[in-house]
Amino acid sequence: MARARSFDLDAATDAAVELFWRQGFAATTTRQLCDATGLQPGSFYAAFGSKQACFRAALDRYLATQRLPRTPSPEAVRAWLRAITLPARRHRGCLLVNTAVEGPNLDAATRRFVAQRLAAMESFFARCLGDGPDAAAGATQLASAVVSIHVLARAGVARPQLRALADGALSRVGLARLDDS
Repeated sequence: MARARSFDLDAATDAAVELFWRQGFAATTTRQLCDATGLQPGSFYAAFGSKQACFRAALDRYLATQRLPRTPSPEAVRAWLRAITLPARRHRGCLLVNTAVEGPNLDAATRRFVAQRLAAMESFFARCLGDGPDAAAGATQLASAVVSIHVLARAGVARPQLRALADGALSRVGLARLDDS
């Protein structure tokens, strides 16, 4: 008979989010995950199965905790871009985008997982823009702007430049600038 867990899986997942976000996927070892989560290797593998599965759980947790709009609308696009350019955002970028940049260092399953999450963001933007002929192209432009903003924020680019990038993306898809809120 299996023993009951003597640890909080949510707390362990949160600790994994922080470690992956700080160090990146490739630079994070299973030993470091065990140390960060407070789990012994056997408990870590029983809970997550592998570093890759732990990462997928951590990334899903991270995405679920972001204060981003969930209901598609043109205003949701503006709210998303406004949220990622706020000064309160940590200059660690976005865990999803940071991991996508690590692409060549990812195993195939994790690369697919990250690509699916990026595609979901683009699909959300397409739904926000409606059924028009330019919705798909506009969604690609918006997703590209989001990725760019996160990478530049992590590099320390100032907020006015990030807002200008967001405003340019909004303008290209026919939406009002953030400054015109």
